[in-house]
Amino acid sequence: MPNRRSSLLLAACGLFLTFAAGCGTQSAPLEVGAKLSGNWAFTTAKPNLALNVGFTQGAYETVSAVARLTGSACVPATTDITLTGSVSGSNQMTLVSQPFNGTVLTMKGLVAANSKAMTGVTWSFAGGTCGSLGTIAATATNYSEIAGTYNGNFADNSGNAFPISAFLQQTSQPDQNGQFSLTGTATLPSNPCFVQQPTVTDSIVTGSSLVMVYTDPGSSTVLNASGTFNSAATQLTISTWSISGGPCDGDSGTGSLTEQ
Repeated sequence: MPNRRSSLLLAACGLFLTFAAGCGTQSAPLEVGAKLSGNWAFTTAKPNLALNVGFTQGAYETVSAVARLTGSACVPATTDITLTGSVSGSNQMTLVSQPFNGTVLTMKGLVAANSKAMTGVTWSFAGGTCGSLGTIAATATNYSEIAGTYNGNFADNSGNAFPISAFLQQTSQPDQNGQFSLTGTATLPSNPCFVQQPTVTDSIVTGSSLVMVYTDPGSSTVLNASGTFNSAATQLTISTWSISGGPCDGDSGTGSLTEQ
């Protein structure tokens, strides 16, 4: 039979293992909400009043974003509005901004489980130059990344059309201004305006808007194009393009590109 000292030792070991096992089950995993990232636009019933927002998902449920407000004279449209907050386990987003022109912006909304939509969105402006905007209901739209090959036609102001094929890739994370950029090239078959294949040398993607600058490395001819795109990023509508330099200097027009 075990002696008394052995029995006490076994009991102490059993008690230690019980506590150790219990400690391993005390900490429930953190409740993390839906992921939130990418390029979004928030529009309102007030004409032209909108926020374009670039989101970045941090560790666990933390979220940071940079927004720009358009359609209001209370702040320049180039002002970066920096927000931080979280998406709760129930997918409720709450973001609060750093003060800008004395105003603090609070954004709230329910993020869909697939992270591609948001409902019940409100903005609340308090204090400063934008405080008079108060609380506003907004509609959220998530814009997919522009990525792939897009084919279509550009037409000049005289009605002449020429084919164009563009390969484009959007950055997955916003820059310090909450905006995204593009890389890529364009192919314009038998086009006398360009010597070599033009390459994207500057660009901005924010909300539904895009701006692209192509440069021909063989002649330094520049093609500037700007327009909008749909939320699925399958259709690019070029509201204006213009060429600087080369034999087509001064040409301008419109265009349309569809993802292949």
